Amino acid sequence: MSLKKIHQIKEKYGTDDIVEMVHTFLTEENAQNQQRRIEEGRLGKFYPSSVGRCQRAVAYQMQGYPTKPINGQSLLIMENGTSFHNRMEDIFERMGILIAPELSLKHKELRISGRSDAIIWNFLLDKGEPPGEEISLFRKEQVEIQEGDELKKVEEDIEVYRGPNNHILIVEFKSIKSKNFHKLPKTKPEKKHEMQLQLYFKLTGIRRGLVYYENKDTQETKYYFVEYDEAMVEETIAYIKDIIRYVDGHDLPEREGNPLDIMCRYCDFRNICHIPVSEEEWLSIYFDEQEDAA
Repeated sequence: MSLKKIHQIKEKYGTDDIVEMVHTFLTEENAQNQQRRIEEGRLGKFYPSSVGRCQRAVAYQMQGYPTKPINGQSLLIMENGTSFHNRMEDIFERMGILIAPELSLKHKELRISGRSDAIIWNFLLDKGEPPGEEISLFRKEQVEIQEGDELKKVEEDIEVYRGPNNHILIVEFKSIKSKNFHKLPKTKPEKKHEMQLQLYFKLTGIRRGLVYYENKDTQETKYYFVEYDEAMVEETIAYIKDIIRYVDGHDLPEREGNPLDIMCRYCDFRNICHIPVSEEEWLSIYFDEQEDAA
């Protein structure tokens, strides 16, 4: 049995070393997950984490356009971001301030089906502040139900909080590179991250929250306190509805950048949005342009 397993591994990965094997596995797994998303009919959904992105890229995603394969190294970086979320939620729970690690988010008109990050008690609440509007919040959980002689697992909405909306905070975690961490504004988070939190406010009835950043290179952290902003909520809703209008018309918004912009060079839809070229050609174009501008 052991020799058979070893032969199967060798047949799958050939002469790759362990690092290459990990990257190959993650890339293939991601491609399978993308295909499953299409087969399960999850196209057309808007994900809150897309707020503030290039509208054309989001429209590509919602309409199921093919993306370039995501390499294993990039997927490992994404997993580090997920680990940051899980680590902080675990710490908040041990501190006794965590209400729920996530909430279920749905909105039919905006095509939203997703989840938030952590919900915590409002440690910033002023003494004497009157209770706000009462709200109820839910998260999805797997529960077992008896059907005849069988136990089946189903997903149900479980209430995690009922009470004043000013007694809690919603926390959005962001793991970013060192150079971006040190470019963060002094008093506000990045606009796209604030827009995401404002969308959460709209969907949940919560009116205050934090955007909590980690420098993925040094583990430095900082956070920004954010309050409900009606004007930004309206801007965010208009942004989403604009994309939906294009998606429903099987159309695409105008390009927001050119091939040399950072946002385009690292976009998953780069080679269907711009003239397809190889990675080496893209880099060559970029550095030639920098030399010409010098």
